[in-house]
Amino acid sequence: MHLSFGTKPSLANRQAMKRITLLAITALLGTFSYGQIQVDYQTAEEAVSQLLGPGVSATNIQFTGAAVQLGLMYGAEGLVFEPDSGVVLSCADVNNIVLPGGAEDVPFGEGVSGDPDLLDIANSVPPLIGQNFSVSAVNDLAILEFDFVPSGDSLSFNYSFGSDEYLTWVNSSFNDIFAFFLSGPGLVGPYAAPAEFPDGAVNIASVPESDPLLPITISSVNNVLNQEYYIDNPTNQEIAINGYTVQFTASAQVQCGETYHIKLAIADGSDTALESIVVIEAGSFQSPSTISASVPNAPPTLPELTMLEGCVDGVFTVFRPNTEAADTLYLEIGGSADEIDDFLELPDFIVFPDNELTFEIPVTTIFDGVDEGLEDITLTYNYVNACGDPDTVLAVLNILNYNEPTLDFPEELFLCDGATQNVSGLPEGGFAPFTYNWSTGDFGSNISVSGGGPEIISLSIEDFCESIVEDSFAVRIPDPFIVIPEFELCFGETTSSSTAGGATPYQYFYNTDSLELNGNNFTPLFEGEYEVTVVDACGETGTIFITSWFCETTFPNVFSPNQDGKNDLFIIDGLQGFPGSDLFVYNRWGGLVYEGLNYQNNWDGGEVADGTYYWVLNRADGRTYNGECTILRK
Repeated sequence: MHLSFGTKPSLANRQAMKRITLLAITALLGTFSYGQIQVDYQTAEEAVSQLLGPGVSATNIQFTGAAVQLGLMYGAEGLVFEPDSGVVLSCADVNNIVLPGGAEDVPFGEGVSGDPDLLDIANSVPPLIGQNFSVSAVNDLAILEFDFVPSGDSLSFNYSFGSDEYLTWVNSSFNDIFAFFLSGPGLVGPYAAPAEFPDGAVNIASVPESDPLLPITISSVNNVLNQEYYIDNPTNQEIAINGYTVQFTASAQVQCGETYHIKLAIADGSDTALESIVVIEAGSFQSPSTISASVPNAPPTLPELTMLEGCVDGVFTVFRPNTEAADTLYLEIGGSADEIDDFLELPDFIVFPDNELTFEIPVTTIFDGVDEGLEDITLTYNYVNACGDPDTVLAVLNILNYNEPTLDFPEELFLCDGATQNVSGLPEGGFAPFTYNWSTGDFGSNISVSGGGPEIISLSIEDFCESIVEDSFAVRIPDPFIVIPEFELCFGETTSSSTAGGATPYQYFYNTDSLELNGNNFTPLFEGEYEVTVVDACGETGTIFITSWFCETTFPNVFSPNQDGKNDLFIIDGLQGFPGSDLFVYNRWGGLVYEGLNYQNNWDGGEVADGTYYWVLNRADGRTYNGECTILRK
């Protein structure tokens, strides 16, 4: 499809051209990327509260246009597009800047057309740039206006312009236009203003250092004309706008304490397709003679105006109250943070260099390893403002506690052979974003580990503050699973350990009414034959057969209690089956030398001399046995 400049294509055709172009580019270059940009709709009052910075108060707030044409953009930190956050005025739905293709138009019947001043500004551009096109109408107007009172002698705010008309419709009748109409004491201009401001309004949005002043449109700032102010974006990277300007500053001299009116307006030129936007930086609409706080190079996860202890520092910028003010300004430092302990000492006065209107005070935080919660630093000064009135201004920076990252892996990770497990490397403490360097070559926060993989896996993590933490763990496959298959016991005896190796914990399946389990050992509660099934944590199984019967008691005729670990005790085999049996031992003269009630096979001869002794066993079943036994210690 080819359309020559000056020919008015249908709305559907112009929108279709954008979608086709974007789809083609996407196919060649991959998917769109919009960083973290988000947009919320705003009421007029909400939008103005976002715009206002220090030294300005606002009243009589109005918005003209569809509700979807006014919003708050945020989340652009670290992107090419500036500002990071700001109020959006759009010729279409403000959410188009995060929607590939820009499909959301002003709802039918809600569009506003016609503004003679905007139309005049749009048609003032062609002769200034050597062109002869003209704009027939201004449509889809979005106008935010309010009265304000400055506390200083100047006004400034930051903004950027972007458009989906770039670059196809440069130097054509589709020359979308915006303007900032300012009216009030000391200003005389050609544009309409409220009745309270009879001297008219001036447009304070123009190409920097242009003479005569050149309004900003796609035809006056692009890849050919004033290209130093233009950023081409045909693939809609980071923000869904085909091209946009760098961030500009609008400014004007004002009179302190007087009432002014500002009208921020944008419109489609000649048609209602392919929106343009202007984004005004949040908090930048201000009348200096104050203090501002900022945190340069902060990570996106750090709250606004918040420093990170020992890692992210801030800046107080002090504005000279007025050009006649003294060079020396006295400051008061306060807040919950402790000077010296939490941040390096700040000056209690500053001296402005000649002809300088601002003075930057760096704030360097200190890591103290103490968790003190969120603290703040305040900087205050008292002065006589440009209105001649006493005034006090204050700025605040917060300090967030920083904890060094820690990483604590278990020493070993047991995995069944061939099994896999996800291992998280997320540290405790530290501050995102984190950089992960696994010995396996992975770079994410998690890895999948397989049984039979590398024996030792290590991880090194570096956080935003360049703190590094390292740890490692061993990957182990369990030893072979061993089950002793058979035990034959006298009643009352306990098996030795029945299982070994494999992966713990083990599960045992058995008749709990007949067997008692202690650790890995079984004690039969009755005579009989029993079967036990054991399963380890990897699913390996084994079977144990246990046979228990009453054994006849047999008696030793000699034992040697010399503590060599062999035959040191008077042990009666089979006694386990007769709990409650009593043993009595006598010397040759009939003297009782040992009495063991409920004997437990634990007599070691005590202190009796070597020789022959006589014993009597009253077995628990009522039978009595006797005999003799010799003690030999040597």
